[in-house]
Amino acid sequence: MAEPRPRRPRPPPRPATIGVFALSGAVDAARLEAGAARLRDAGHTVVVAPGTLDQWRYFAGRDEDRLAAFHGLVDDPAIDVMLAARGGYGISRLLPAIDWARVGASGKAFIGFSDFTAFQCAALALGGLATVHGPMLAVDLGDGEPDAFMLAHLEATLWGAGDEVAVEDAAAPRAPQVRGTLWGGNLSMLAHLAGTPYLPRVDGGLLYVEEIAEEPYAIERLFLQLRYAGILDRQRAILLGDFDDCTPRNPARYPYSMAEVVETLRAIAPCPVLSGLPFGHVARKLALPFGIEATLALPGGRYTLSWPGLAGA
Repeated sequence: MAEPRPRRPRPPPRPATIGVFALSGAVDAARLEAGAARLRDAGHTVVVAPGTLDQWRYFAGRDEDRLAAFHGLVDDPAIDVMLAARGGYGISRLLPAIDWARVGASGKAFIGFSDFTAFQCAALALGGLATVHGPMLAVDLGDGEPDAFMLAHLEATLWGAGDEVAVEDAAAPRAPQVRGTLWGGNLSMLAHLAGTPYLPRVDGGLLYVEEIAEEPYAIERLFLQLRYAGILDRQRAILLGDFDDCTPRNPARYPYSMAEVVETLRAIAPCPVLSGLPFGHVARKLALPFGIEATLALPGGRYTLSWPGLAGA
């Protein structure tokens, strides 16, 4: 029997009530306030979870406190959108304790990236809810002037009927148009969850991946993990985002490069491997659905990815 289709988040109103939470690393107070002020200036109501500025070790408070504050926002019927303050590390510690049934039943739009990839995977696998892989409050909205490209695509995905991006990629093949479930995120987090109940089984997916500050040989090892776990074999396309600061660092070793990693990936993947999708640990990023069907056109030498916004049919 086929698995039920993921539930799409409810289209948020405009202006919206936006809940801000921190399940991962400690949050910078100035950036949090700057991001919240920007949202308020746009007409939205911002509700910051209690204890968001707490710090315990690396984290934004103790595990039980981060969890309780998060569940409080999930249960608040006034909140339309759930926006992560930042990533880093911490959600992995909370995966068994998050009430995924409550997350799914809420029908809210959950947004974040980086460490938040673990949340998105589990929300789809255990809560049956699609999410949005996009900007975070203290990272993208509170650290200087937000990128106009990022704001436009966040607007289109959250409040529009649909969105698309066209990317020039000389290695993109000419192939028939394909449809598949758009999903992915941070490569380390995806590999980290392989073999656990928190990674969704996505057949016929359009898998987008990005990484930051990993050496290329280590990135290849992560891709091999996904291949050996059977994940790559179930995809219809792999879309590579930004791999910021992913360069060889040891001058005593062969300088294994990202170009060589991509060459290996194209040799082992049973589907097109495309480069240049604008997302990742960069200012200029898309807001990509996680768990919603999208369309990929491959005319040769470039590609166009299109997907429905939350206001779409």
